[in-house]
Amino acid sequence: MKRGSMRAQLSEHISRAILHGDLKPGERIIEIKLARQLGVGQSTLREALQELEHRGLITKYENRGTFVTRISTKEVESIYAVRLELEPLAASLASQRMTSPNFQELEKHLEKMHKAQDRVDVTNMMTSDLAFHQSIWKFSDNIPLERALRLVCASLFTFYLVRFSVNDFSRHAHDFDQDFEEHREMLEVLKKGGPGLVKQRFREILDVFRVRHLQHVQEVQDKELATTSKSLLDDKTSVVQVSQSS
Repeated sequence: MKRGSMRAQLSEHISRAILHGDLKPGERIIEIKLARQLGVGQSTLREALQELEHRGLITKYENRGTFVTRISTKEVESIYAVRLELEPLAASLASQRMTSPNFQELEKHLEKMHKAQDRVDVTNMMTSDLAFHQSIWKFSDNIPLERALRLVCASLFTFYLVRFSVNDFSRHAHDFDQDFEEHREMLEVLKKGGPGLVKQRFREILDVFRVRHLQHVQEVQDKELATTSKSLLDDKTSVVQVSQSS
């Protein structure tokens, strides 16, 4: 099998393991162990992991290792500090270059996003959401800017794929209704607004996304902390009961 095909298969295999919860957020990936389990060379595995890092599914820390991405409220704030500067610029540049087929492409992404939302299909909804933004970055015709946004924003979308359940989605259905309307407004301002207005309105809408994203991440963190605390309490209770029975 060609090296590129093997890398793609590995990326897909590990991606499914993450999205299905077999590899948990925050779990360390030990390359030697995983390469042995999958029967592949470490260099091929590293290439696959690099691709997943670009997709925001894993995060590499210097001198600490490779981990399944576990985004925190602090990281959300850091990412948006960059996104709020770069994406309005990309949208402003794109608005000066976009053609009718470009607008049609964005319309299709929004249509897919809305249909997925109606089906409570979180995966396809977030995939379409990301594709909408990536198209705008591409239409800016500024490759360094597009690359920077792809790298910076990936884990924001991954959060919903990895840590946001269908129940979480249903509980926040109103938020996602609002989110869709805000994406629709982004498209309209790209069609009708000048570069200055596009830049201003994108920044305002992205700041709304920031606040909403922080709320969702904080809620998931609180829920995971409560689950961990309950598990520790149950373990402690079991130890006490065993000691008393002895």
